[in-house]
Amino acid sequence: MLDLFFRKYAWTANLALLFVAAWLAAKTVNTLAGAAIRPEPRADVASLPTAPPRPTLPATLDVDKLFKLIGQEPPREVEADVAQAPLAPQNCDDPHAAPTKSDLRLQLVVGVIAERARQSLATILDLNTREAKVVGVGDEVGGARLLGLERVRDDADATGNGFRLVAIVCNKGTKEYLDFEGGSAFASGGEASGNLGFAPVPPPTRGGPAPGGRAPMEGVREVGQNKYEIERGVIDSTLGNLNTIATQARIVPSFKNGAANGFKLFSIQPNSLYASIGIENGDVIQRVNGYEINSPEKALELYQKLRESQRVTIELERGGQVIRKEYSISGP
Repeated sequence: MLDLFFRKYAWTANLALLFVAAWLAAKTVNTLAGAAIRPEPRADVASLPTAPPRPTLPATLDVDKLFKLIGQEPPREVEADVAQAPLAPQNCDDPHAAPTKSDLRLQLVVGVIAERARQSLATILDLNTREAKVVGVGDEVGGARLLGLERVRDDADATGNGFRLVAIVCNKGTKEYLDFEGGSAFASGGEASGNLGFAPVPPPTRGGPAPGGRAPMEGVREVGQNKYEIERGVIDSTLGNLNTIATQARIVPSFKNGAANGFKLFSIQPNSLYASIGIENGDVIQRVNGYEINSPEKALELYQKLRESQRVTIELERGGQVIRKEYSISGP
């Protein structure tokens, strides 16, 4: 009975087996094809959010523990109040502003107040270069501009009636003054030098002209004993440059019996104006056109008057004797 059944339906079992085999084969092929054509997965690193940077904590040092480690005590903190320097006033254009003591390394040597204030003159010494310069109102000296000369009360005078001469200058917009003591930088330790009695003077050479002989300057002619003729052009060109005159000889005040009696000349340069007009080393010039010149102020005041003179007479002392020299100014 069973044999008959199996023989009759055996093809059904074969068909089921073929179907299962076909399904397995199709599944295997589908899996292999899908694996072959499937794209490889990749991560987009650029699109990923970046982690915030980790904060770096500052290194700290416990000073107290450090000093305990080395067996020392920490220094005490000193609170220093640094005061800001006040700004200098810009008061050069204010005629009523009081000037302050200048700290420039400049020193007033000689000053002359003219009848017209704009014509006043001053000799100012640069303490850095040791160069003396004659300046007028409005001229520049040492980075400052001369505004004028004034007489101010001398606080050091016990009577209260003393006055001293100061040069008013404009230094970077601030009105300051220079006196015969020099600036504060000079007073702190500098030493003055110059031709007016501050620097040591070499011993005079008596009885002769300046070393190297004396050749008359062009435009200067000796017409007789102690008489000379000078062209006006020589006077104008020479007096127009007082700094050049100051280098042609050394001039110091001369004193006799404790009183000033003129100015003594040393180290006269050959071919200079002094040598050409008969001035010798050691001569003491006492009077010019009858005016005594026993102070720098009188000397500069006389200089103003002589520029228009036609005749000049100089009285000088040489070897204890007074000699009179006459000069005639010719030309327009």
